[in-house]
Amino acid sequence: MKMFIKTPLAVAALSSVLMLAGCVGSAPMNNAQTGSMLGAVLGGVAGNQLGDGQGKTAMTILGTALGSYLGSQWGAQLDSRDQQYLGQSVYSGRPASWQNPTTGNQYNVTPGQVYRANVNNQSTVCRPVNIVGTIDGRSQNIQTQACQDSRGQWQLNR
Repeated sequence: MKMFIKTPLAVAALSSVLMLAGCVGSAPMNNAQTGSMLGAVLGGVAGNQLGDGQGKTAMTILGTALGSYLGSQWGAQLDSRDQQYLGQSVYSGRPASWQNPTTGNQYNVTPGQVYRANVNNQSTVCRPVNIVGTIDGRSQNIQTQACQDSRGQWQLNR
């Protein structure tokens, strides 16, 4: 039998397990590692949805790899102070700007107006969030959304 993996989902699951196995017994994960794992899972799911026929497995693998890379890059740029400022801006709905004294990175966050949305089959409150960061002298613009979870806490959907 030539086919060893029956579904692209198995590829994504295996990749996630291998990445998580490397974290066992080590120090707490940093933002880059967390971003890499989340990016890999989301990228694998997106690749699986975009792939078609025989190319579905390849798209899942490509999505997992690309998501892992992009997630690690994004996570490496945000430390806990940056996350706190970002969270305060999203919660208050007011724009915020700051410079990280450790990295020198600058951020401008502009949360939008709230709206009702259906997330994971649950009606919730969301708002668009525009993040402009100047990292290593290069401007990066990220447009995302934040939604309230079941406890009313705002969560970014990266």
